[in-house]
Amino acid sequence: MQTRGSEPDFSEPWHLSDVVLVVEEKRFHVHKGTLSMWSPVFEKMFSSEFREKSSSEIPLPGKKASEIREMLLVVYPTSKSINEANFHFLLVLAREYQMEQLTERCERYLLQREKTPHQAIDFLVLANDFRMEELCKQCVEIAKHISIAELRRHEKYALVAPEDGKKVAERRVELLENKVLGGEQKVNSVRKEVQDASVWALREVAKVLYHKKNPEGRIYPRALNDCVKLVEEVAQESDEMNVFLQLLQQRLRNIYDPSRTV
Repeated sequence: MQTRGSEPDFSEPWHLSDVVLVVEEKRFHVHKGTLSMWSPVFEKMFSSEFREKSSSEIPLPGKKASEIREMLLVVYPTSKSINEANFHFLLVLAREYQMEQLTERCERYLLQREKTPHQAIDFLVLANDFRMEELCKQCVEIAKHISIAELRRHEKYALVAPEDGKKVAERRVELLENKVLGGEQKVNSVRKEVQDASVWALREVAKVLYHKKNPEGRIYPRALNDCVKLVEEVAQESDEMNVFLQLLQQRLRNIYDPSRTV
């Protein structure tokens, strides 16, 4: 006998159960009201002129008893959850019996499941097949990290709906554009840093050179043009300084124009 609070096994009448589902010669004692709330298909069976309306037993040919039992445990108020082992056949049953709430519960489970970009393609196909819109959106966002070449090699590439494939391609392009933009911004930032460091170094060199030429001088050139002029004058007089400046210029050209050779 079914005890209150325990997981139902449906093998015998319990708590005013009023109909029996027969699957693979196994009998499941269930409640018309509960199944009707979850499924318009069952509701029609119990309320229309179908022969099932007055039948105490309803056969479900072609179904697996283990899967029907799992479905019942999920729709009845038990602690049974959607998991890796049951979500797919529950989606199939939910579609056949038009059980939207069951599909939503499966989708919530799948949304929480971690996915690699490669796995996202598998779930994108699944989401489209069972019309799970939120899962579709999530999978597109994850799948954008897979290259076009990898996508084409995927075993389910041919099953990806054209609209979903278009969304993945668009998001992939946006991702790459953002990466390029971010790379350009980073390069520009580095260039600005190098420029600032070069200006600072030039002023410091000019200060040292000025004090060498004018040991008693206290006012050294501050304007960038004056610093450049002083350094160039010293470079004409000193081979060592001239070599230093040429090397510095060459390094700066390589930073600002990487296509040039060292």
